Formats: sequence, structure tokens, C-alpha cells
Amino acid sequence: MSSAKRRIAVAVASLALATGGITVAGTSSASAAPTATPNCTTWFDTNTFGVTCSGGASGKQVRAKAECGNGSYAYGPWKSAVTGGWSYAYCAGKGGLVDGWPQTR
Repeated sequence: MSSAKRRIAVAVASLALATGGITVAGTSSASAAPTATPNCTTWFDTNTFGVTCSGGASGKQVRAKAECGNGSYAYGPWKSAVTGGWSYAYCAGKGGLVDGWPQTR
């Protein structure tokens, strides 16, 4: 597995852990609140990195961040980590995609 793919896989796993919800303790498992860990999918090619997440905690957002071959960074628009929507960061004309990862807030 390439360094870029490994970093993407680690970032997606970290995103899932970092945005997990708090489970409320109850007297039975039926009374516990569901966790709000988003389900994220990433995509990339030689110039573009994309991410979409759904099922995250209320108010969480995600966007694509990419490192380009010329040393600059590209950012996609912020999207809801609750309802999904693709965010793409483009490195076309900037030396191509070197690495990419989801960024949350």
C-alpha cells in the first residue's frame, strides 16, 4: 500500500473515532442513545481528492484537503458530516495530487 493510500486510510479511521458521539448510559441497551460515528468514503485520482460522510454528530462538517505537487494545499467546500455530500480538493495545474485527507470541524 502506498504512503498516500495508507495516510488516507488512517485519516478516515481517525475521523470516525474523532467524531464519535457520546453514549448515554441507561438501564437497558434500548434506552442508550446511538453513537454518531459518521460513515465516510474517500476517492482520489492523480489530481483530485474527495470525501463524503453521513451519519455524524449534529453540526459536524467535513471537507477534502489535498497536498499538491507544487507544495501548495487545496481545500474542498465544507459539507455536513450528518447528511453527506461530496467535497473535492483539486490539484490540477498544481503538480498533481501528492496526498489527501478529510478535515473536520
